[in-house]
Amino acid sequence: MAKSANSVKSRRGRFFSGLALVAACVGLVILLQTANEQHSWASTEAVVQERIKSGKNAKVRVEFPLPGGGTHVTTLSENGSIHETGTRVEVRFDLGGDGKVVDAALADNDQGFWVMGVMLGVVISGLVVLNLVAWTPVRPSPAQR
Repeated sequence: MAKSANSVKSRRGRFFSGLALVAACVGLVILLQTANEQHSWASTEAVVQERIKSGKNAKVRVEFPLPGGGTHVTTLSENGSIHETGTRVEVRFDLGGDGKVVDAALADNDQGFWVMGVMLGVVISGLVVLNLVAWTPVRPSPAQR
């Protein structure tokens, strides 16, 4: 097999296949850390005030009580099931040091993490195979022996 600049077994091909594998693994680690972090946030029940549909994206404006009293209104992405106005949903939220909501998410948005995790897992599996192909030694043909 002749080595060309475009070959996976070339130096450049090995570098980029390894780089892509590292990038996909880092992406999976970040995704898992984000999902784990959201599960550690406080959760409460919220009421959907409005459902906003824009093209393929849907968001809901929710109102929920804060631990120190008072309420918070925010707009959250709807990644899981459809929530109509007036329905009760579970919301996870992260409070800052000043008692204000830093970030919030619907508790049923785990589906988005699962989809992204499976997609990254498939990409990583393919890149592992590509790296195995790139780094296996080239066998000389019978004519070259």
